[in-house]
Amino acid sequence: MATQPRALGRTGQVAFSVTILSTILAVVSVALTGPALGSVPVFGSVPTVDGPPPGPIPSEYRPLSQKAPIPTPTGVDRAIGKLTQDPTVGALSMLVVDPVTGKELFAEKPTKRRTPASVNKVLTAAAVLSSLGPLYRTTTKVTRQSDSVFLIGGGDPLMSRTKGTNSLKALAQATADKLLASGTKSITLTYDDSLFTGPALGPGWKSSYPKLGVAAPVSALTVGAARVRPGASARVDDPAQQSAQLFAQRLKKKGIAVRKIDRGKAPTVSVGVASVQSETMAVAIDTMLTESDNDVAEILAHLVGVRVNGDGSFFGSSRAMTSVLASNGVNAAGLRLADGSGLSTKNRVSASAVAQVLTEMVRGDQPEWASIATGLPVAGRTGTLEDRFDSKGTRAGADVIRAKTGSLTGVSSLAGTVLDESGRLLVFVMLGNDVPSVYSARNTMDRIATKLAKCGCT
Repeated sequence: MATQPRALGRTGQVAFSVTILSTILAVVSVALTGPALGSVPVFGSVPTVDGPPPGPIPSEYRPLSQKAPIPTPTGVDRAIGKLTQDPTVGALSMLVVDPVTGKELFAEKPTKRRTPASVNKVLTAAAVLSSLGPLYRTTTKVTRQSDSVFLIGGGDPLMSRTKGTNSLKALAQATADKLLASGTKSITLTYDDSLFTGPALGPGWKSSYPKLGVAAPVSALTVGAARVRPGASARVDDPAQQSAQLFAQRLKKKGIAVRKIDRGKAPTVSVGVASVQSETMAVAIDTMLTESDNDVAEILAHLVGVRVNGDGSFFGSSRAMTSVLASNGVNAAGLRLADGSGLSTKNRVSASAVAQVLTEMVRGDQPEWASIATGLPVAGRTGTLEDRFDSKGTRAGADVIRAKTGSLTGVSSLAGTVLDESGRLLVFVMLGNDVPSVYSARNTMDRIATKLAKCGCT
């Protein structure tokens, strides 16, 4: 969550920002306690959670939208039109929407599909929250048959080595206690990561990504983001094997000898020994969006594939996410997904599709999407926007812009919400491809977003 906003020299601005954050928290509370979430059936009957009554004034942002004047397309164009033609942003698709009315205030090739980079994570978050629900947790478990023990990965995106109730340390402790209590002191260990299938690296990914620390190979059994050691950037080639080895080390420290470690499929009938549950999807999504965590994004996307069509692969997850988003009103014609993180250069997304998700998030049309709002980095404050919006030309955007960033070679993107000078909350999406310099494109996009913050644009 964002820290307390600093004074911005704008009357009522700080109070307004606090209202936004308080309102978002209230929406999250409603979403997390809703009776229909956390037990969503397989796609084909994905339920939609009732939102506010239809109408132009969304209940969640009513304090923000009742009195603030609506910007005009002419005013917005006057404020940002010239900057959007700057060559630093390359081939740009952009859309600015007033979420209360749904009116487009600025549009530059909004239906053109572009490579979105990490803005793709906004779509992943929406698909996860719609198909699994914000309260959903995965389970990593241990079972046994005689002295054969099975470590079964459930797709925990945030499992740590030692910290938390869902850590490998906690699971090993519980397992050792149970085995010793039964008189078992020597075992064979089989690790089962079969929940996810197919290639471990996404379409269009570079083979060097794990070594460079960009992303780990995707596995249903991953501990500590599969880093070669705590604090390192580089990832191991086989996260499940590493997890099993670390688990065996923990067991040995507790007096359980592990004679052999193999990969395999756990038997359908076995005795439960111990289990730990992951953090909720809401918590995982907050981490994914704020820090732009590629590993979390891919594990979450694969979980959508498993839930929706029983296919925990890149292909299955991409197909499932597209279906779920379409079932929730997002135009599938604007989507061609290849992965969940946005690392793939094969992703193609329109600005209008991303704007649809953000607009419905703001309006409260999809209450379970509230976790997207809380996860978006705050300009000048948190996550991937912490060190941005700090120059003379962008400082006015600090605190009042919440947005997902995106960067790949030749790609720069920014999408989120901005509170303008008059107190109107706007949705914006910028997808720049073929940019000559990612750094320059980023700076120009920050200036564009700041212009929206400074402009009443009536």
